[in-house]
Amino acid sequence: MRSLAAVRRALAGGITIGLLFVASGIPLAARAAGNPTVAVLNFSTQGLTSDWYGNFEPGIALSDLVTDQLVNGGKFNVVDRKHMADIMQEHQLSTAGEVSPATLVQSGHLIGARYLITGNILQFDKTGGSGAAGAAGGLVGGALGGMLGGVHTERVTLKVQVRVIDAVTGSILQSFADEQTKGGTSWGMGGGASTWNAFGAGGYSNEQFTSSTMGHLINDEAGIIVAHIDPAKFAAAGPSGPAVHGRILTIDGDDIVINAGTDAGLATGMMLDVISVKQLKDPDSGKMITSEIPKGVIQVVSVTKTSAVAKLVSGKAAALEVVRSQ
Repeated sequence: MRSLAAVRRALAGGITIGLLFVASGIPLAARAAGNPTVAVLNFSTQGLTSDWYGNFEPGIALSDLVTDQLVNGGKFNVVDRKHMADIMQEHQLSTAGEVSPATLVQSGHLIGARYLITGNILQFDKTGGSGAAGAAGGLVGGALGGMLGGVHTERVTLKVQVRVIDAVTGSILQSFADEQTKGGTSWGMGGGASTWNAFGAGGYSNEQFTSSTMGHLINDEAGIIVAHIDPAKFAAAGPSGPAVHGRILTIDGDDIVINAGTDAGLATGMMLDVISVKQLKDPDSGKMITSEIPKGVIQVVSVTKTSAVAKLVSGKAAALEVVRSQ
């Protein structure tokens, strides 16, 4: 695996503009069967102390461009970010990465992703630079500055922390950080910022943004992140384990009590399908046939050795119905 510094050197000198496959969505049938399915949540900007960038949304922009580059790399099936945002809004869940592990597991199930890529923008600062004039120094610099019309370069530092999470188990498969600084004379603080503000999820994946100074910085960082995501870590996660079967004993308010616990392989955060099992007689053969009717999905919130408590995620659940791990 290349270091982040090596990845940055490989990316230097050019910008990778993501193709807009994600904007139109990727039909499930068109996905590569052997590729893991991932979703990129909005990178959190919680904790940033400066808002020099105005209405620009760096966390959403970085997530959009990471998504594009994952699609272009061909190693992953990537959930459309607009589709993901719609589902998360419907279920009143946050699309940002700074949420609880249990919520991340629920999010992965709802949007159809086994792995979630998320993180936090730790630093996004702009500092004034001396540009061409100041670099020359003294009287010479002053004269040069006059000839160049007072060219003034500002530098922006972007530092991010990235995590790759298994949405079945809630475990962190990868965690890494990166920092880069880029200089420029225009950071889109004029009319461009108000245009970018209207984009939302998936909206920063366009040439207008990626060709700007801000777009170059964000897209370069997206390339570094994608190059550092290691599919071998995904394979190491392996399957979620053997199937777990149980039955709903009772429902007490919002609490769904199950007759299976850690001894059966249950763990906090696991998603279970609720199934109504019916025995039907085939009128042609006279034989009894077992029919399984999906009813809903529940999530385990607490567990003991022999029992567990779950909450309803979608659909319905009733006492005595069968539950089974996904």
